[in-house]
Amino acid sequence: MTEELVESEAGAPRASELPHLQSLDEARGWVGAKLDEIGGATAGRVEGVLVDVDSREPSWLVIRIGRFGHLSAIPYEVAAGGVGHVWVPYPRDALRGAPEVDPAAGIGFRREIRLCDHFEIPAGTGRRAQIEGREDDAFTSVPG
Repeated sequence: MTEELVESEAGAPRASELPHLQSLDEARGWVGAKLDEIGGATAGRVEGVLVDVDSREPSWLVIRIGRFGHLSAIPYEVAAGGVGHVWVPYPRDALRGAPEVDPAAGIGFRREIRLCDHFEIPAGTGRRAQIEGREDDAFTSVPG
């Protein structure tokens, strides 16, 4: 890619300014893959993909933690896929404690803010920056 990365004050690229390295097709290919937490242990499975209602770019991966756990979502931009596995930089407890989602219904603005809070995505960065300024009762991510 020839895109130039914008650097933060500390000199490292900010996550919200990194070029999209994965496509929606690749994200869809992760469905069914094992979800590995920061320590490398398998924590669950990828169950689906949610996309931004405006850009149609992947926004969240729908996950199930454990065999019978609830469905939640993790930020797509921090996930890295490999053969049959998707790695995320969160410990199992953070994944287990993530707010529940109904992927068939999509995710509204308020639920996305709760997810951003849970995964400590600060204002003005990542997915939070993408949805800032949208209506409180609007759907922001839908099944992809």
